[in-house]
Amino acid sequence: MDRLKIGIIFGGSSEEHPISVKSAREVARNLDLEKYEPFWIGITRSGAWKLCDDPDAQWENRRCQPAVVSPDRSVHGLLVLEQEHYKMIRLDVVFPVLYGRLGEDGAVQGLLELSGIPYVGCDVQSSALCMDKSLAYIVARTAGIATPNYWVVAANEKIDPDRLPYPVFVKPARSGSSFGVSKVSCTEELPGAMETARQYDS
Repeated sequence: MDRLKIGIIFGGSSEEHPISVKSAREVARNLDLEKYEPFWIGITRSGAWKLCDDPDAQWENRRCQPAVVSPDRSVHGLLVLEQEHYKMIRLDVVFPVLYGRLGEDGAVQGLLELSGIPYVGCDVQSSALCMDKSLAYIVARTAGIATPNYWVVAANEKIDPDRLPYPVFVKPARSGSSFGVSKVSCTEELPGAMETARQYDS
């Protein structure tokens, strides 16, 4: 029986890069190689895409080949650079094991929609909506789902600390894995929490 060719994308340029690599290693440990032929597509912190042998902790330092998922539906897979020429590898499905911006916010999902390759997980619209907490709250409230009270603060906007009922939580609108999240118990703690959150989102 022919094995399904599965492209597994991991790494990424967000702060959640190491979490993604760790998750990919778990996939590698549990993937049934009698059913699936894996192609490990690592994205470096700087955003370079590479086809590598496996997602171990040192994958970026091992032999890897530059590779991209082609948006051309006739390719339906990867373009891999070999000796100044590209070869095509057709994929049956892609499993994005990515977190954070440019990973689970609809960007990669949009590329996969263009490519015509089936993929695991949410579609473009769902990914973009769920990644942005400010939009997700609006949609949830509109649907009648209870949410906590919240305030969205723009990049250069200042907020009056006295208007908030403490304690409050300050978090980036578009980040995950609790990066940039702070519990604020009094007005004096608010500026530092805002600065921390803005390190991960504008």
